[in-house]
Amino acid sequence: MDWTMIGALGEVGGGIAVVASLLYVGRQVSQNNRIARAEAYREVTMGWARLLHLWADDRPSAKALVESSAGIRLSELPEDDRNPFVLRYAATIRMFETIYHQVTEGVLDPDALDILWGKDAGTTPLFRDAWARLRGSYSPEFRAFVEERYGLTGPDPE
Repeated sequence: MDWTMIGALGEVGGGIAVVASLLYVGRQVSQNNRIARAEAYREVTMGWARLLHLWADDRPSAKALVESSAGIRLSELPEDDRNPFVLRYAATIRMFETIYHQVTEGVLDPDALDILWGKDAGTTPLFRDAWARLRGSYSPEFRAFVEERYGLTGPDPE
């Protein structure tokens, strides 16, 4: 066996090692992506749990949220309960915005918007009233997404 043959075998062995390394790195990246997605879902779920506790701790806001599917409007809440409700809704919508941005960045799957937020969450009059007050607090991309998703066109007087 001459040096040319040994060099060729070395190159083949090196090529195999490179391919094996790339396969290993690809597997590690895939595993890290799965872990990052699981962590993102966990964080959103924990955020929802904290928000639900926040809602539950304020009986008028909790009652209004539960009744929102019946078509209650913000103007129908007692005046002293409106601002706390809107602030809680602001935190809730911020969570929705976080989910939206994680989906657009590819951290969460697109179905996360429906699973973690819900398709109908923005269709109630109470959501629309709160959105009209809060919409300027969110990123332009998110505002456009919400307004297209729920057929909103910006501030909507009560």
